[in-house]
Amino acid sequence: MSFPGPARHRLPAPTAGPATPAPTTATLTSSSASSPSFSSQLEDEGAGTGACAARPAPGGAAGADGAPLGNYASNPSPAAATPTGLGEDEPLGNYASNPSPAAATPTGLGEDEPLAARVRRAERWSLLGGARKITGLDRLRACRKVTVTGDGGPAMRYGARRGAGYSGLSTCASVWACPCCMARIAARRAEQLATVMAMVRMTGGSAYMVTFTVRHHRGHRLSSVWDAVTAGWSAVTSGGQWQDDGSGLLGWARVVEATHTPANGWHLHVHALFAWAGEVDDAEAQRVAFRAWGRWDRALRRQGFDSTPTRGVDARRVRFGGDGADDGIGEYFTKLAREVTAGYVKDSRSGRSPLAILRDAVETYRVEDLELWWEWEAASQGRKQLTWSTGARDLRALAGVREQTDEEIAMEEIGDEDEITFSREAWRVVTRTGQESFLLDLAETDGMGAVTAWLDERGLGWSPARRAPRRDGRRPRSQQTRREARAVLGVPHVGA
Repeated sequence: MSFPGPARHRLPAPTAGPATPAPTTATLTSSSASSPSFSSQLEDEGAGTGACAARPAPGGAAGADGAPLGNYASNPSPAAATPTGLGEDEPLGNYASNPSPAAATPTGLGEDEPLAARVRRAERWSLLGGARKITGLDRLRACRKVTVTGDGGPAMRYGARRGAGYSGLSTCASVWACPCCMARIAARRAEQLATVMAMVRMTGGSAYMVTFTVRHHRGHRLSSVWDAVTAGWSAVTSGGQWQDDGSGLLGWARVVEATHTPANGWHLHVHALFAWAGEVDDAEAQRVAFRAWGRWDRALRRQGFDSTPTRGVDARRVRFGGDGADDGIGEYFTKLAREVTAGYVKDSRSGRSPLAILRDAVETYRVEDLELWWEWEAASQGRKQLTWSTGARDLRALAGVREQTDEEIAMEEIGDEDEITFSREAWRVVTRTGQESFLLDLAETDGMGAVTAWLDERGLGWSPARRAPRRDGRRPRSQQTRREARAVLGVPHVGA
């Protein structure tokens, strides 16, 4: 079976692959009879536990471009990596009170234009490919590279409305470390928060964004700061004082944001959305926020940290848009979903975001950036990015938003129906040469015929993922008739 290609499609030259002349007809290949594990698939690529996960060795290690990586600590594991120059007796740094900069839209590209969406997708796939080479997380290394079953290759699916995507690939669902999963989950969370805020607006409610920060310096380990922030938020939403202040409160949503500066180290802060059933004036909101900060600060001090009322808390009214969208946490998730495209937005007064650190690490292999990234991976693993109030104050239930885990969102597949299935070797070539995003673009712009033609030119195997639609009303042939026809024509049975 072959898909008709575009009449005047010009295929790019392959960056890697067989040097033999490309076949002129579709190559139907069956899946391998064996069922290798995830680790075996990665090891086939030179990316198993001993290759991809390994930290660059001290001394003469070389980066992707062959340049030396510089001197590394003797034990550069995530748990033991300590940024150079940290001292517990150094003065406390400033608060990074401003959130991470908004990701800028590439010049000339409208937010809703298909080209802009493809640029963002290409950035995410490229950054994920770089992350696989330096990560210490097995799930990130396998994300969107190995299949769920551990056998064969994935399928490509396409729909005129939803675009092209892959199915059958494993996902890591990391909201902290994976550019692809992070963007998809953030986009869905932004939609959910917009729905919640529309409900608050329609019912005559009001909302405030309250930000809590903690004093820190570059001698503080990220895990220690995070533990303190977790304890502080737990104190904010518990106790008798919180029950009194929560009168008339519909619920809350909380997100953790992180940045890093060389001068002051890791900065974590909490953005909390407080939604009330009725109108609340600034004085009342400030009173609730200040009392919440008191509980926050007491919990921080028990963890060896502290905060101040002038820099440690900020409460601002959320301005609703015409469709109920807000300028609070929902806007934060919208920016987060697009941050990976802002390759030129890396440094600001408030510091680098973790994605900016990852981007610098995969581009330069600087020891400082690699150690920061490993520390981030180790400290963020298992932490929740977004939490909601529960029970009678569950904003999602009030707005009719279906509860979804990060894993469920990450596993959702783009496109309508599977069209073709890649052979295992074909997918290895695609991932090795970084063509995942390009093939999706090709399917969306020139059709599936262009994709199969691209594969055929390189001698890469594929097979139809589903029966082609019938063009007439004739009854389908029986299995016996098809077997007899194959025997007469000398066509081998696929999968035999």
